[in-house]
Amino acid sequence: MSKPRCGGRWTEARFNSFITSALRAAHSRWNPKATAKKKAWIKRGVYLCSQCKVEGPATLPPLKGKKRRRNNACVDHIKPVVDPYVGKTTWDEYIERMFIEEEGYQVLCYDCHSVKTNEERAIASIRRAKEKENGS
Repeated sequence: MSKPRCGGRWTEARFNSFITSALRAAHSRWNPKATAKKKAWIKRGVYLCSQCKVEGPATLPPLKGKKRRRNNACVDHIKPVVDPYVGKTTWDEYIERMFIEEEGYQVLCYDCHSVKTNEERAIASIRRAKEKENGS
């Protein structure tokens, strides 16, 4: 196994995972994302979902067997960071699509965000299966 990164200790996949994680951590502090969430704020602990237009609580009770409450006001990229039809292309495009201005975000409730995410995952899964079939 070739380990071309980090002094011969990391594979290319490990390096990609490290960079993706660092970018996601930086994105959590991206001000336009917080501003978009502020605009969906109705009152303390209540946000408006831009998809179903329902005013919902900021958090939901934990899932069975879990302790932490779930976020119900999900700040979502309108255009996905990784296009499910194409997949990850370049780091430049990934960064450009991740760090966008507030108009590129929408606040979705947990249910609407789950539906959108699952649709994107299904598209990406079909694309990957076709790529594997074609040997690319």
